[in-house]
Amino acid sequence: MGKTTFALNFALALAKSNRTVLLDLDTGTSSLRNFLDVRIERDLSHYLKQGAALDGCRQGLPPAMDPEGAFANFSFIASPRGFVADMVNFSPGVKARLIDGINGLQADYLVVDLKAGLDHNVLDFLPLSNSGILLFTPRLKAATASAAEMAKAVLFRMLDVMLSSPLLRESLEAAPADRRAAVFRRLDEFIANGGDGSGRNLDDLLGEAAEQLPDDNVLRVMRYYVENYKVYYVLNQFNSVAESVENAIKPFVEEIFRSASARLSFHNLGWVVEDEQVRRSGETGVPYMVRRHYQKKQAVPAPVGEDDQLRAMFGLAPARPRPEQKKDLARELSGQLDLLRRIYVFNAGKDPETNLDFIAARARDLSANSIHQFGMKRIFSADEFLQRFQSQLRPFAAPGGD
Repeated sequence: MGKTTFALNFALALAKSNRTVLLDLDTGTSSLRNFLDVRIERDLSHYLKQGAALDGCRQGLPPAMDPEGAFANFSFIASPRGFVADMVNFSPGVKARLIDGINGLQADYLVVDLKAGLDHNVLDFLPLSNSGILLFTPRLKAATASAAEMAKAVLFRMLDVMLSSPLLRESLEAAPADRRAAVFRRLDEFIANGGDGSGRNLDDLLGEAAEQLPDDNVLRVMRYYVENYKVYYVLNQFNSVAESVENAIKPFVEEIFRSASARLSFHNLGWVVEDEQVRRSGETGVPYMVRRHYQKKQAVPAPVGEDDQLRAMFGLAPARPRPEQKKDLARELSGQLDLLRRIYVFNAGKDPETNLDFIAARARDLSANSIHQFGMKRIFSADEFLQRFQSQLRPFAAPGGD
């Protein structure tokens, strides 16, 4: 299961109970078209180039594919077929218009399928206050490294936006030679360069800054955001708890602790096992979740805990809550292993439909019980986020939601 396959089937799982839109922003390739045997009447180009309403570019599954209307809550917006230069490299104006259209969509959930890689056409559509959903494969070390880089890039982008605050810039320009200006110059350079080559991470730098400026509200708000930044991930082609821990979770957490911060919190939303039916669904143009729904003759509960020895592993007590935000690597890895085992018991771990339904349920629960802590209620522009940030500077208050 690849990025687009996951996004499509995750959106369909959400659509079982909520209005869900899948937006294809993998512009230039439009991978979604390859996985859906559906005649595309309108796509993103009709909104950006022909004046159509973005909501009017949504399409559902045709009756021939979904005769019972089991996925009537699902709709999608495709990218154009082929290369369209100004839609592969969004200009600021096009990007702003697209974000405005996205924020106006009538839906409970919007799943955005972004292209691979790190650039502003990816980062500007990700949440500012959390990682979005990272999908990576335990068997592929490069995928794990890329996921860690993505989480770090989103975190550093958020801090970079904060450091561009006009209120902060004006105060620093008024006294360019004082200690405060020197502290923020070091922070600015560290974030812009993704580190300083000394082996220090963001915690080290913010800690040093706090020692020099213990009452600085900008630093206090920045530290609050770092301590409340959440990393969400899904394991793709899951094979076993042991393989996932050793090949994916451990190097993923280690790299983020090393190069970014040990104050972040990690949330495993679940996994998707490798399955031949998923591959076949991609070849036929009928999504796996739809194909599976119409293949089933009757609902059969998935077996849980067939291996007594493996079942015995699942009795670990939950980690005790700790008052401090910062975690050491051993505790974080222990907590992730414990969560992985618990998910295994609950999720059965045997078929992709159960996996996807579990991930969708986790997403619904997280989004219902938090504000901007999982995904975002809307896409904030940098200016909107700055307004929010600046409102928290004087006096300092724990950031809230709207």
